[in-house]
Amino acid sequence: MLTRKIRAGLMSGVMALSVALSGQAMADLTAKKAADLDAQAKATLTKFKAETKGSQAVLDNAKGILVCPKITKGGFLVGVESGNCVLTKGTSTPLYYGTSAVKAGLVAGIQSYSMILVLNTPESVAKFTSENREWEMGMDASVAVAKLDAAGTLDTTNLKRDIVVFIFGGKGLMADVSFEGSRFKKQDVK
Repeated sequence: MLTRKIRAGLMSGVMALSVALSGQAMADLTAKKAADLDAQAKATLTKFKAETKGSQAVLDNAKGILVCPKITKGGFLVGVESGNCVLTKGTSTPLYYGTSAVKAGLVAGIQSYSMILVLNTPESVAKFTSENREWEMGMDASVAVAKLDAAGTLDTTNLKRDIVVFIFGGKGLMADVSFEGSRFKKQDVK
């Protein structure tokens, strides 16, 4: 059993990490950071297509594609996650988003991973890109998780849903793999 001081120290550390990660993801981007994010998103898509059989057809048919090259998640009992994303398809120019979430329950460790959201309908793109809006998985839309079969090919069961999420390239150890409650907020480029 943890002593009060250790628990208090852990909670303070988690809260500090939460503030730091959330602030980083929700801050406006400089033009250089936006250009770096564009390059990272392109590399993430290239890696995803190379490692996932059948992904090219899914991406070709998408009405919108949001790429989050690196999301970092960490915590103990209470966890936080954050990252930056770019909508590479679905608008005439790229749109940038910060993502963040606070999780409670069985959360332990630190992890980073990549995530791609495929928006399969014009309605899902319109809802996601609406002006001055935060968008939350699970609240604003039902999201299906894509799965691979034993041969490493996409299982087509959920690929026709309005929004399909692909999570891959995880590094680190984390006892929580949910993405419900992840929020996305538009970022301005300055």
